[in-house]
Amino acid sequence: MNIFKNSVSLRGFLAGDAEVPTSDHIQPDSYAVLTLSIESGVWNKARNKWIPQTARHTVICPGPYFCGFTRGMKQGDYVEVEGELRSTLVEEGTTLRNSLHAYVVHALTIRRLEVPAIGVDESTEGEDT
Repeated sequence: MNIFKNSVSLRGFLAGDAEVPTSDHIQPDSYAVLTLSIESGVWNKARNKWIPQTARHTVICPGPYFCGFTRGMKQGDYVEVEGELRSTLVEEGTTLRNSLHAYVVHALTIRRLEVPAIGVDESTEGEDT
């Protein structure tokens, strides 16, 4: 049994195209970046209304394998990411009090998923023709 555990499991839609280095610039320390958009929300009991919230998570995909795997991933692709949560200190001033932690997920596995048929609006109503 491990004393500590750092694992994150995310499933959602890409908020933008994958940021991947070009093939001729991939090195052993190269990485791709995904921005994963995840919908959630809260029920406002007083108003009897659902308040939707969207969270965006930055996913670092380290190494040449992930650079190749994520190439071609586009905004709207449905993916599942398993990884570890990491933080870095972002200094905004001269004191620790003015510094912030930026959190990102370092991917261990990524799976492309089929978009579920339930809860997805595929209508063309309101689109320009």
